[in-house]
Amino acid sequence: MDSGYLPVPGGDLYFERTGHGSPIVFVHAGIADLTMWEQQVAEFAKDHTVVCFDSRGFGRSRTEAVEFSPVDDLRAVLDHLEIGQAVVVGCSRGGQHSLDFTVEEPDRVAGLVWVCGGVSGSSHEAPPAQTAVFDRIEALWKAKDWDALVDLETHVWTDGPLQPEGRAPQPVREHVRRMIHAIETRSEEEPQVLPLSRPAADRLQDIACPVLVVIGALDTTGTQASADLLTAGVADVERVDFPDSAHVPNMEHPERFNTALRDFLARHSL
Repeated sequence: MDSGYLPVPGGDLYFERTGHGSPIVFVHAGIADLTMWEQQVAEFAKDHTVVCFDSRGFGRSRTEAVEFSPVDDLRAVLDHLEIGQAVVVGCSRGGQHSLDFTVEEPDRVAGLVWVCGGVSGSSHEAPPAQTAVFDRIEALWKAKDWDALVDLETHVWTDGPLQPEGRAPQPVREHVRRMIHAIETRSEEEPQVLPLSRPAADRLQDIACPVLVVIGALDTTGTQASADLLTAGVADVERVDFPDSAHVPNMEHPERFNTALRDFLARHSL
């Protein structure tokens, strides 16, 4: 494995690369850092070059309070590692950013795996019970009640917002809790994401590469709506539903997730 820091405007991105073969780049969720992909790195580095990096404001990456483009940052990682084209796998926030990268840089993406993410330019009205949960999260954040905030966020993203406390496996909950705690208590000022001039929701029909949509049935209704939008809007699309998972199916069911990803790669010779 090789690792290091890549200078970008207003920050430094920490990356790790391991394995040999056609490249796969994993983009982590907004509740996580690159360690969320540990089970995938171990599997796919057997026959692929696997790249993970910490986004600005996460993990070991460093940033100033600047405006930045996640598309530019991902492009910088590929350029630095001299990767012309890769399969891009993104979860949650990373899924949305990976989709944005796909519509902005179609020649750089051999295939997209979108996991419980968003679609820029789309909107969804959540049901009242779910809205109340996120109102509580906002109130705890404003009160700087970090322990209660981290506990609630861990519950929402691992168990599911309307599921029983502790539904997800305890090791997964503990890993996610550590990552969320590190994010919420980080001392850096938060950088601001620059939106696309033309969001992905208006450009789904232009996506030519194969796309795999992975969605957990216990995830938020907004994420499920985004999965439906992507499934309906992309020409070459496949979908895998995890009926017993919320927002991080790759962590909760790594073997099943890895099988779905490996089957997708094989079908498209990626």
